[in-house]
Amino acid sequence: MKPSSRRALLPRLSLLGVVLGTGHAAAQGTAGSATGRVKVVGPSFAALSVPDLAASIRWYRDVFGGEVVFEAASPDSSTKVAMVAGSGVRIELVWHRTARSLSAHAGRQLPPDQSFGPAKIGFFVTNLDSTLAVLRARRATIEGTWLEKPASLPATDTLWTRNILVRDTSGTYVQFFERRPISSRGGNE
Repeated sequence: MKPSSRRALLPRLSLLGVVLGTGHAAAQGTAGSATGRVKVVGPSFAALSVPDLAASIRWYRDVFGGEVVFEAASPDSSTKVAMVAGSGVRIELVWHRTARSLSAHAGRQLPPDQSFGPAKIGFFVTNLDSTLAVLRARRATIEGTWLEKPASLPATDTLWTRNILVRDTSGTYVQFFERRPISSRGGNE
């Protein structure tokens, strides 16, 4: 992005702070298993660079039951930003005209832990089984499920929790973890 375009977008992005501070209450009203959406425990935030802004907005809006609460573009339209908020989640989606995937830079698809930068984003959910049902109904690309504690982990392990790993429409790995009661986590948060 040209420095002049970046400066022009900064006032719009400063509104993001307002959106982040106020979107949670409105988003909570749209959540719940009865609506066929993923229910996240507590507020969560992630920012992602995406190749198709409209497709990414649809995916995150559909999975979390959110709404677009903020949109902005640089004056030359080389960068566009949208914020989707719902179920206690805020996802900032950024499209830039010249951005390329890590795979394009590397010349091949890379596993998430084989490149610098975010390997994946994650969310704690109230019910992993209903989350898996929602993701399957939405035809999410499910990369793996870990629903049973591996026998190789010691009985004293307090960190492991059931989880699911999927990919969004941009290929970003998104992991959902089942939230356990504090008493079963072996400590306070």
